[in-house]
Amino acid sequence: MEPLHPLYHHFLEILDIAFQPIIDIHSGAIFGVEALLRGTDTLGFETIESFFDRLYEENILYTFDLRLREKVLEKFCMIEEYKELKLFYNVDNRVLEMLDFSKGNTSRLLRRYGLDSKAIVFELSEHNEIVNFDHFTDLMQHYSEEGFCIAIDDFGIGQSGYKLLYHCVPNIIKIDRFFLASIDTHPKKKLLARNMVQLATLMGCRVIAEGVETEQELLVCKEIGCHMVQGYFIQRPTLDCTQIQSKYTQVMSDSVLDKRSKSDQNIILKRLEPLRPIVIGESMESLLDLLKQDEKIFLVPVVDASYRPLGIIHEHRLKSVVYSPFGRSLIQNQSSNFSVLDTYIESIPIVDLTMRLETIIELFSLSHTAPGVIVVESSRYIGYLSAREMIEVIHERNLIRARDENPLTRLPGNFRINEYIAHTIEHNTDSVVAYFDFDHFKPYNDYYGFRNGDRVILLFTDLMHKKLSPEYFKGHIGGDDFFLGVNLNESCTFERVCREIEKLIAAFEYEVRDFYEPKDRERGCIVAEDREGNQREFKLLGVSSVVIRMGADSSIRSAEQLQRTFAIEKKTAKKSPNHLSIIGN
Repeated sequence: MEPLHPLYHHFLEILDIAFQPIIDIHSGAIFGVEALLRGTDTLGFETIESFFDRLYEENILYTFDLRLREKVLEKFCMIEEYKELKLFYNVDNRVLEMLDFSKGNTSRLLRRYGLDSKAIVFELSEHNEIVNFDHFTDLMQHYSEEGFCIAIDDFGIGQSGYKLLYHCVPNIIKIDRFFLASIDTHPKKKLLARNMVQLATLMGCRVIAEGVETEQELLVCKEIGCHMVQGYFIQRPTLDCTQIQSKYTQVMSDSVLDKRSKSDQNIILKRLEPLRPIVIGESMESLLDLLKQDEKIFLVPVVDASYRPLGIIHEHRLKSVVYSPFGRSLIQNQSSNFSVLDTYIESIPIVDLTMRLETIIELFSLSHTAPGVIVVESSRYIGYLSAREMIEVIHERNLIRARDENPLTRLPGNFRINEYIAHTIEHNTDSVVAYFDFDHFKPYNDYYGFRNGDRVILLFTDLMHKKLSPEYFKGHIGGDDFFLGVNLNESCTFERVCREIEKLIAAFEYEVRDFYEPKDRERGCIVAEDREGNQREFKLLGVSSVVIRMGADSSIRSAEQLQRTFAIEKKTAKKSPNHLSIIGN
């Protein structure tokens, strides 16, 4: 290393390192930490960027950066179980312009601290424009060959992000905070972020949601398929290494569990192939032995030392090696490092077991070459799901849903209603849910018979389809009880939904009169026995509804609480002139 001016030695002594955890978005298990520089303001610099600008102007950016890496590594090793973590280190891409730039320095530092090359993730940002892409891609190729992981930071806000993906595929992409801030209330941000996740996953990259500050943002990031999360909601950067935890439970929502997700998991686990993976350090001979053990196996998952998947190696891609003139000697060479086959690793969608099945299918369907998906739990490989097995998973799930369908109305039944409610509560979705209950249905059913009772139920079902747009989720709880749900947006407002429900109630009250005999219709009631056997008058059929606005401001946090509210407010609705009880604004 080049000697450093005493002034900058003094700078290094004053500067400190804070760490911010990066965790698995589904399990809360820690994946790594990002090193963040602290103390540049004490040195008189307004921003960290201006500090590095000074180093660049003095032509000591690379020399200082190497000393800084050593300082970071020294403190990183103070974290408990640091050998199981990734260290994310921000690199100023202008180090390439320094005349003293040379290769191999980081590897020597890692060996000094007993760390593998995969332990460090170099974060590259578009803060400083990348002018020479050939030079840049050469550096990325060099880092890849030495076994370092590469992450693109602040993805989506600069002009070079997608160009970077074209020139070299990173291991990790960090979606910029701009797209995640209030993503739960901005459909356009959600669409853009979802597209970034899909693109990255198809290219074999892991995705980190960066700068997440609320539970609502976290839930949307989980929904669109992000693998990991970082931000104030998890933990602020800390100078104290003892504050770094092995697991962060706040990613596990306190809301009601998504029963659909649990059901999907059980179906996937039944179909999952527990293909034995090969660890990146094993030999070529070990790989071929795996393929020989079972003639039906034609691919092998590849994982790192922590069992995190890197991709797959397909048997057909090995033929060029096995049958080459040097293939036999390469296989027999016990010292051969498996990393020479990095070029044979193919990208494949990596999905978490807890992802919604729709998200898994969506990610797979966008890949035209992948034979299936790798499934992980807490970022660790658990098995492989082939395209054929995925079809079976969909078929089995569809059968379960078909059995749940109400045989009379063909509307979703309690299983799908419950999963809709669970998803709405867990994701704090700004939405409306409504419960409908017929007025005076039992006397009508007893007087006119169950066949006419069924006709009335079908009338209400038909009116739901006619009066309400397809964006509404319509469910049949059973008997004369129905459920409705819809997400709110700029065009579908809470006020509009309330008006449409009121019109539905009025339409049913008007059209159901045709299901009475003329004398009862003219009288405005039927005379029948009540539950005590006494003759009494019962008004004509109507329907009452409880309408509740859900979302961040709602006090309802469980399905049981929602059901209790429906039961209590149903009495209020039946006494109301317009047969409505509205909760929310």
